[in-house]
Amino acid sequence: MGEKEIKYFGIIFWAHLILVLFGYLSPFLFNWEIIAVAIIFLFVQYSLAGGCILNKVQFGNTKDVVFLYPYLKMLGLNLDAYKFKIFIRYCLPFILLLIAIIWQILLNKTPLLF
Repeated sequence: MGEKEIKYFGIIFWAHLILVLFGYLSPFLFNWEIIAVAIIFLFVQYSLAGGCILNKVQFGNTKDVVFLYPYLKMLGLNLDAYKFKIFIRYCLPFILLLIAIIWQILLNKTPLLF
């Protein structure tokens, strides 16, 4: 069987990009409790599906590739795929949650959406 053709800028890319942008903006858009629940769902997805479902649809069953990695590589950034995956999957969600807690609780700012 041949290698899967990757559509770098197809519909899955745009859907994934929108979700990622909402994720990165989440401390300012959503209540920190919603973000905490979303992180739990994210980890359940990683556990049950063995990674991100959208990554698997777009890139195939690539174990160490996260969504942004191929695009950053196209831009000439030479990142370690495994370390980037660890940061994006396991560090960044908690950094975003911490930013949300600081923004919403310590600075008493209301999220824009929920």
